[in-house]
Amino acid sequence: MKAVVITAKGEPEVLTVADVDEPVAGPGDITVTVAAAAVNPVDLKTRSGFLPIELTYPAILGWDVSGTVVAVGQSVTRFAPGDTVIGMIAQPAHRFGTYAERVVADESLFAHAPTGVGLAHAAAIPLASLTAVQQLDKITLAAHSTVLVTGAAGAVGRIASAILIGRGHRVDALARESDTEDLLALGARRVFAKPVDLQAGEYDAVVDTAGVVETIDSVRDGGAYVSIEDGDQPQPQRGITPGKSYVNEDGPGLAEISALVSAGTLTVPVAREFGFDEASQAHALLAAGGTRGKVLLIP
Repeated sequence: MKAVVITAKGEPEVLTVADVDEPVAGPGDITVTVAAAAVNPVDLKTRSGFLPIELTYPAILGWDVSGTVVAVGQSVTRFAPGDTVIGMIAQPAHRFGTYAERVVADESLFAHAPTGVGLAHAAAIPLASLTAVQQLDKITLAAHSTVLVTGAAGAVGRIASAILIGRGHRVDALARESDTEDLLALGARRVFAKPVDLQAGEYDAVVDTAGVVETIDSVRDGGAYVSIEDGDQPQPQRGITPGKSYVNEDGPGLAEISALVSAGTLTVPVAREFGFDEASQAHALLAAGGTRGKVLLIP
């Protein structure tokens, strides 16, 4: 089968298309013909060597996938051939990622694809949505809390904002000025372009998706601060213990998110689609920053 591979870490140009062996399925695995795989920051960090991950070459990157089930193992109970699915596979924990024509993984990592969006588009959902949901699970909020979301126009930040707004919280956004109209339409109360514009102690919680550590100053005494960023975290202060959230594989959680997408409660925009032979361009676009919506690879 065709896959996007790397044989060494480096710049986007190390991504090439190659023929690789078909993955071998186990009794609890499903085999999925890929409609699309999303490009995520973790892919860039793995490819570049920023993350100290040992790879077996040729390595196939990718965490997000959407597609159609073509075969199931004898122990599989949740899916059948012909089902459309979405999944998140933590690539460093597995030999193969999702930048391939077919993906094989345990059924527990998948959910039925949502209705109302195209199957390729659905590849944009898993990692960003699970990251947002699991980050929010790290904090406890009273009803109608005031929350600041940093990087609110990015993939994770936009989803976190939408979920918080849907739960009845009062959400302010830290984002580029050009994102103001979109975030106000999403339901944010106010959009700030710079941390210096924030008022000290105003928020019950900060949900940091952009590594803006100084926003902890805007949390009230005893409030909450949780980040997904890999950089240094702020020190505990004023009864605030900063938390770090790492995304975990979660098929059942993904099923709940899929239901929200089907109901129209949650949307995950797509910015660009690239063919497998354009994978280096896809990585370069995401690395340049400012992308609004997910970047997809189409076999």
